[in-house]
Amino acid sequence: MKYTILTFLILFWMIPTVKADVKSWTLEQVGFLNIDRNEKNYGGFSGLIVQDEGSEALILTDKSFFFVLKLQRNDDDILTGYSVTRKGRILSSKGEYLNGRNTDSESIVISKNNNYYISFESNHRIMMHTNVEGKGVFIPKHPMFRKLSVNKGIEALAIDNEDRLIAIPEKPPLGVSDIPIFRLQNNKWEIIKYLKIKDDFMVTDAEFLPQGLLLILERKFSWTQGFKTRFRLISLNKFDNKKPITVFTSTANQFDNLEGMALWKDKKGAIRILTVSDDNFHPLQQSEIREFFLKYE
Repeated sequence: MKYTILTFLILFWMIPTVKADVKSWTLEQVGFLNIDRNEKNYGGFSGLIVQDEGSEALILTDKSFFFVLKLQRNDDDILTGYSVTRKGRILSSKGEYLNGRNTDSESIVISKNNNYYISFESNHRIMMHTNVEGKGVFIPKHPMFRKLSVNKGIEALAIDNEDRLIAIPEKPPLGVSDIPIFRLQNNKWEIIKYLKIKDDFMVTDAEFLPQGLLLILERKFSWTQGFKTRFRLISLNKFDNKKPITVFTSTANQFDNLEGMALWKDKKGAIRILTVSDDNFHPLQQSEIREFFLKYE
C-alpha cells in the first residue's frame, strides 16, 4: 500500500504544470504632439473625431469652435506633426453663431450615416448636425438632463455598434449617487446602466471597441496633485454585472487634462487611442495630443 501511494505521488509530481493563458488589457503610448497657440481661438479642446485611417482629426473646443487637422505620420504611423486645414464655428438651430452659456460644447461623435452629435454643458443639450458647419437640430432631452449641475453635464458621447447614441454626464444628476449611462433609441432616451464613482474620477469621454465594450476616459483633479488620467472598460450588457476593468491610471501630472478621445485601427489592425487635452485657456497648462496602443495580450 505504501509503495502504491509513493508511486502515485511520483507520477503526480512528474505531470508538467500548465499555466493558465491569462490575458489583460494594457495601454502603451506611441505618439505625442504639443499643440501651439498660434491659431486664434485655440485651446479648451474637449471633443475629438479621427478619420481617414488616422490621418485627419476634428477637434472641438469648449467655446464651440472646431479645427480640422491633417496629422502627419512616419512609415510606422507615428505622429510627427500636424497642420490646420479647416476651421469654423458650431451653429445654432437657426444657423447662427452660439453665444453666452450656449457655447460650452464638450463632446462630438459621428454616426455611421455621417450625422454629427455634439453635447453641451451649462445649457444642457445635445444637437445633431448633418454637416459640422451646418445648423443643428435639437435632440429630445431625458428628464434627468434638467437635474445636471451647471458645469457637470453630458461630457461623453459615443456611438455603439448598432449606431445608437450613448451619453454620459461628468457627474450624477442632483439626487442621484451614481452616474447614469443614457442610450437614445427610436428618438427616446433610456438609462441602461449606472456607473459607480471610484476614487473621485469623473468621465470625460467614451468610445466603443469593436467587441462592444465601452472604453471610458476619466479625469481627477486636486489642487495639491494636479491632473490624473484613468482608462476603464465597461460592459453595457444589462446581464453583465462584472466590475469595470481598469486599463491604466496615470501618475499625477503625467499628462495634462486629457478630455477628448477617439479610436481608430491602423494598417496592421492595431487599436489606437488618440486623445486631446483641455488647457482651460490657462498659461500654465498645455494643449497636447497623445496616442496610445490599446492591447489585449
